[in-house]
Amino acid sequence: MKIGIPRVLNMYENYPFWQKLFAECSFEVLLSPESNMELYQKGIASVMSDNICFPAKLVHGHILWLIEAKVDRIFYPIVQKEAKEWDAASNSFNCPVVSGYPEVIRSAIDPEGNYGIAFDKPVMSFHDIDILRTQVYNYFQTLGIDKERFDTAFDTAWDFRNETKNNLIINQKELLKKCLESGEMVFVVAGRPYHADSLVNQKVGQILADLGITALTDDVFLEPQPKEPPKSKRFRLAERFGIGFKRLNMVSQWSYPNRVVHAAMEVAKLPDNVQLIQLNSFGCGPDSFYMEEISQILRQAGKNHTVLRIDEIASPGSIRLRIRSLIESLKTAKG
Repeated sequence: MKIGIPRVLNMYENYPFWQKLFAECSFEVLLSPESNMELYQKGIASVMSDNICFPAKLVHGHILWLIEAKVDRIFYPIVQKEAKEWDAASNSFNCPVVSGYPEVIRSAIDPEGNYGIAFDKPVMSFHDIDILRTQVYNYFQTLGIDKERFDTAFDTAWDFRNETKNNLIINQKELLKKCLESGEMVFVVAGRPYHADSLVNQKVGQILADLGITALTDDVFLEPQPKEPPKSKRFRLAERFGIGFKRLNMVSQWSYPNRVVHAAMEVAKLPDNVQLIQLNSFGCGPDSFYMEEISQILRQAGKNHTVLRIDEIASPGSIRLRIRSLIESLKTAKG
C-alpha cells in the first residue's frame, strides 16, 4: 500500500516520525515535492478563503499532486497539540489553521468522494506520549497492523524523530558557539517549521548566507531530546521550566509561537552580534499579538525586531534589499 503524505504545515515537524513509522510497518511512503509556483497554482481554485495564510493555501496543491500520483491513501492527521516544551508555558496547541486544515481539505477537495482515494485524518496529539501511542495504534489497527509489530515500530519511529531533531539542534548550537567566540554576525530566523519551505520563506536563509551572515533557526534554543524509550509521558520532550513565560502579557498557549517568543528571550540575553528575524505569514492570527510581545522583549535589550511578512509573491528582491539594509545599519551602529 502506498501512503501519500503532503509536505505542508505541521508535517515539517512530524514527518520523520510518520515516515519511519509507516516504513517499519512495511508501507511505502510518498512525500509530495518541494513547493513551487506551479504546485501552488494547481490548487488555488479550491482555496476557500483568500485571507488564509500562504502556507495553508499551498496545502491544496500538495494534496492534488498526491492524487495525481495515484497513492492508495492520503495521510493527513488532525494534530491538536504538539509536545509541550516548557512547563511554564500555558499549553502547546497548534493554531486552528494547522490543526483543522485536514477538515478544510475534505470539504474543498474531498479526495475520497471525488477521486476514490482514501483520505485519513485521525485525531492525534503529541503532548503526551501515552495518549499518542494509543491514538496512533487505533489508526494503524485499521490498516491491519497488530499490537506487537506496532509497538516496535512506534519506538523505532520515536527514536528516529528525536535523533533527527537532535542533529538539527546540536549542529546549530555548535555554529552559535563559534559565532559568539568570533563575534561574527548571526541571525536567528524564527517562525514556524513550515517556514522552512523555500517558496514560503523566499530563500531568506540563502540571502543571509550570500551576504556572509550565519543563519540559524529558533531550534538552536531548544534542548536535545532524551534517548530513553518512550514508555511514559515523562519522556515526551526535554522539559525546562522556562520562567520567562510567566512574565508575558499574553497566554502562551500556541506551540510554534511559543518557540519564537522563547527565541526572542534568548536572543535578548546574547551580545549584539546575535539578532533575530521573525517570519510572519499574512493572515496569521496568533502572530498579530505575539509580535508586540516579541518587539517589547527585544526593545528592552536594545535590539531590533525585524519582521519579514511573507505571502505568495515569488520574487525575493524586496526581502534581499531589506536584509542588506538591516545588516549595513547594524554594522554602522557597531562601528
